[in-house]
Amino acid sequence: MRARFLLGAAVVAVLALTGCSAPEPEPEELTVSAAGARYLDAVCPVNQVWDNVDAALDRLRLAVARGDSADTGPIIVELETLQKSSAAAAERLTDPAVAWPDKAEAAVAAVAETLEADAQQAAEVAGLDADAIAGYSWEGGGTIAGAAADTRAALGLPADAGAACAER
Repeated sequence: MRARFLLGAAVVAVLALTGCSAPEPEPEELTVSAAGARYLDAVCPVNQVWDNVDAALDRLRLAVARGDSADTGPIIVELETLQKSSAAAAERLTDPAVAWPDKAEAAVAAVAETLEADAQQAAEVAGLDADAIAGYSWEGGGTIAGAAADTRAALGLPADAGAACAER
């Protein structure tokens, strides 16, 4: 009897270890309204960081143009913040626990790709010297703007990014 009990316990233990786990939950289907809010919650903070990057870049360019000793510290801090916030936003947009509305899915994926590219580019630019940062031309600006506009349209958000974030 004891041997049968031990054998039964062993079988239960083996089954527990070999895939008798709970199935993966289905992704949450977002309504267009919920998707719009989730999208704005992801990208609006990045837009604010971009404003800070632009301001720091303007100050750096002025210093370089005057021939002053340009301190890259402020722009590097902003670029590092951009890298982190862009990566976090891309992660939020590609979360497998949610399903975007069909009409917005491809556009949201395109925005996530541009955010990932921005994160990588920000890290690269942060490693440049003052003159190179001041003269740098950001790659993919048109792609970024187009993907964001397509997503806002698919989600029924205002066409203007600033207005969309202000309504958030």
